[in-house]
Amino acid sequence: MKHSDGKLTNSRVALGLLLLGFAFNFADRSIINTLGEAIKTDLSLTDTELGLLGGLSFALLYSVTGIPIARLSDRHSRVNILSTAIAFWSLATGLCALASSYWSLFLMRVGVGIGEAGCSPPSQSLISDYFPPEKRSTAISILYLGVPLGVLVGSISAGAIAESMGWRWAFLIIGTPGVLLAVAIRLILKEPPRGRFEADAEASQPVEIESLLQVLRFFWNRGGLKHIALGVMLASMGGYAFGQFLHPLLVRHYELGYTEAAGVYGLIGAISVGIGSPLGGFLTDRFSVKNQAWAAWIPAAGLFLAAPLYVLALAQSSWSMLLIILIIAGVGHNFYHGPAFAAVHNRVPARMRATCTAFIIFLSASIGLGLGPLLTGMVSDWFASTLYSGQGSYFASCVSTDTATTVSTNCLEASSSGLRYALGLVTLSLNAWSALHFYFAGRAFEPRRGHCQRNQS
Repeated sequence: MKHSDGKLTNSRVALGLLLLGFAFNFADRSIINTLGEAIKTDLSLTDTELGLLGGLSFALLYSVTGIPIARLSDRHSRVNILSTAIAFWSLATGLCALASSYWSLFLMRVGVGIGEAGCSPPSQSLISDYFPPEKRSTAISILYLGVPLGVLVGSISAGAIAESMGWRWAFLIIGTPGVLLAVAIRLILKEPPRGRFEADAEASQPVEIESLLQVLRFFWNRGGLKHIALGVMLASMGGYAFGQFLHPLLVRHYELGYTEAAGVYGLIGAISVGIGSPLGGFLTDRFSVKNQAWAAWIPAAGLFLAAPLYVLALAQSSWSMLLIILIIAGVGHNFYHGPAFAAVHNRVPARMRATCTAFIIFLSASIGLGLGPLLTGMVSDWFASTLYSGQGSYFASCVSTDTATTVSTNCLEASSSGLRYALGLVTLSLNAWSALHFYFAGRAFEPRRGHCQRNQS
């Protein structure tokens, strides 16, 4: 074992490479939002077609593909799978530049989704074999810093390139570095022994691999883990719902320009995840030494704090106060990233980690990303139609494909208020509901009195 460990990449270097992989993942995923309007104009797309490029269909393909890729990660080299996935989605991103029609671009975005499905499960599984249990929450939380880093850098870069050179060049330039990163990971990152920090030797023997159904049954019946999965799903649903409509809110209600709104949006996301994710991991590693229940109670506390703060933020008349309160709420909301996955990794055999991770990501992507924004949009339309005070119906008077039609003040007020009410209701409900699941998970993780007494005697 010592000989094998000596050949391993330094754990900090390994984490840095995996962090870059995460950043490239979210950069390539999110640039469609920045380039959307230019693509729409060039290819004469409807908003529905534009939404499908990065919405429900993308989420479903991404999530469904993740499970079989994770199964491969539990059986074969995670380094090879990760490097192949990065190269695949990077090439698919670059090939978007060659799209001559909506459907050719759609297929390339499908390729991006399939490739990105191979990022998180092997990455998190590798981290669990590079870092001992007491450091995993922090390590995974640092990994998730790739989310705001990738979104922020990707969006700014894509916007600048598109403005000066066109949207096709943005896809090509941003997609190219990922191929180089894939090569670097393949050459530098070494495959660690599975379960190298676990006491049982069986964890490192991937001889008998359970079926997918067996793994999922084991996961669901493992005390508290089903609550972790449902908590992550609901927290993601609330996060995606708010993230999707924050930019429209800033434009509609606070009357910010598109560029200014994008800056505020990026700042909120970067600070919230950048502080919340590592802080949640640090607090969990600090407190869970004596009681593993804190791996779930820390996320529960953050989500309980965030739920009313989102509503308070939406009640502000000033966008600067909205900014401050949303950052505080976002920090608490993002506590769950590292602790949730670390709790899973600490409670399942090493040979099941990638599959269990993919299952949670499946719920997060298919239901969280797939349904969160859709639910918010439906509720927003309902509120808007109810609040509309003009003549006729809201949809007949205010929702039109004719861009030349002047939208009345009544329409603008109904649309703005409807979105605020929808965001308040949906985020309050989903964050509070998620917090309850994390609380119940903590109750399952908490040592029983009888067990503690026996250990003390």
